[in-house]
Amino acid sequence: MPLISMKEILTDARKNRYGVISLLGGNLEMVIGQIMAAEEQKAPLILTFTQEVTPKVPLELGMPMLVNAAKRAKVPVATILDHGDSLETVVKAIHLGASAVMFDGSTLPYEENIQQTREIVRVAHALGVSVEAELGSITGSATGSGGFNAPVLRPDNSDLKAASTDPEQAAEFVERTGVDALAISFGNVHGTYQGEPNLDLDLVGDIYSQVDIPLVMHGASGLAFSQYPAIVASGISKVCYYTAAGIRAANDIHRMLMDAGQDGAAYHEIIARSIDFFKTDTVKLMKLLGCSGAA
Repeated sequence: MPLISMKEILTDARKNRYGVISLLGGNLEMVIGQIMAAEEQKAPLILTFTQEVTPKVPLELGMPMLVNAAKRAKVPVATILDHGDSLETVVKAIHLGASAVMFDGSTLPYEENIQQTREIVRVAHALGVSVEAELGSITGSATGSGGFNAPVLRPDNSDLKAASTDPEQAAEFVERTGVDALAISFGNVHGTYQGEPNLDLDLVGDIYSQVDIPLVMHGASGLAFSQYPAIVASGISKVCYYTAAGIRAANDIHRMLMDAGQDGAAYHEIIARSIDFFKTDTVKLMKLLGCSGAA
């Protein structure tokens, strides 16, 4: 089916209060498994290219792979450049076929974030491409696992509070930039959570009531599965998920190789195992977010 805009997918998600999963399309196995899950569940999907997480995959190869797969899907699949840090990178992703781009100006001074985001919106909207921006600082790193059990440092609660998105500022930011979706900070952390997560869902509700566009959660993996319905109910429409799945996938392959014993396994068997893993994992996430049957 033709590529659908992220704005269209998320507008329906906000209206009908379900969550859409945004997943790393780091290689073909991930993408095949994730789209198989979306088609089985009749659910919309957002495929993400994140250069930080896959530094050895060139954007010029990674994004066309996502776009090609999305066009052939039987359900709506949007493609997005995640955490774009410059107009140049964003424009390159658009020319490669991305149906959405995220510009992350959250580390910039507020007025500079507005100015740069507004320029990217102007360029992207002229080409029919949706734009996501970020306000507030989401700490941690999706690349910080470093192995099966390596810790990722998590800031204390005071740091999280200081970095949280201000509802009134969010409303002003949306009005002045014209973005289609807004990533917010409410205690969410990129990468692996250490200790008990402290998500301020009341803050999400406050922001939701003051803006009329879909809200996005980055740093959504690694939580108890029971938490996701409440996160969506609070007002989050797009849930970005990778680190926990990446660790589970690596552990699954590790078990496969251990079970193979001295005979070992051929690489094509690892490919098949990976596709099966990402399909199964994605089905579980879609059911939790309530987007099954929404396509």
